[in-house]
Amino acid sequence: MAGGGGFDAPETGSGLHKQKKYKKGKKVGVRIDMTPMVDVIMLLLTFFILTTTLNTPQIMQINLPKGDESDKVKVDMGDVLYIRVSETGNIYFSKGLSDGSEAPPEKHNFNDIKTKIESYYAQNPKLLILLKFDRKMKYNTMVDILDEINKAAIEKRYSFMKMEDPDKEIVKNAGG
Repeated sequence: MAGGGGFDAPETGSGLHKQKKYKKGKKVGVRIDMTPMVDVIMLLLTFFILTTTLNTPQIMQINLPKGDESDKVKVDMGDVLYIRVSETGNIYFSKGLSDGSEAPPEKHNFNDIKTKIESYYAQNPKLLILLKFDRKMKYNTMVDILDEINKAAIEKRYSFMKMEDPDKEIVKNAGG
């Protein structure tokens, strides 16, 4: 059966039916050109930047007088409520007296500001509030106090004044 049998068996060593060995060739990578995609992204970005309306920052508008002599207003000190805020955020109310002096300051909690201002206003509808803030206090404390004043059901008549050394002394003596 060496030469003409009905089935083929591999012969060892004869070399007639050698298996083919494949060489590993270089892998051909797929190359995608990214240039058009980058162009489209840049066009979209430019479109959205140019068509988007940007929000303007919210600014608290405070109209201050120029400070001329003609701008000064005469006020009865009995109609004045001083609100002083110390460096640590302590809040002091003191009522002005008709003789030009003022009552001793009273310390109040932040939560009581609105109700206290409304009660003062109920006693005197011509009330004018003078706000004096220490420059070293936190800014958000001032904004929170202004918000409470604006929430109060009163005629909004208040003014800012610089906290000077006598005011700091009043706050210090009151425990601030």
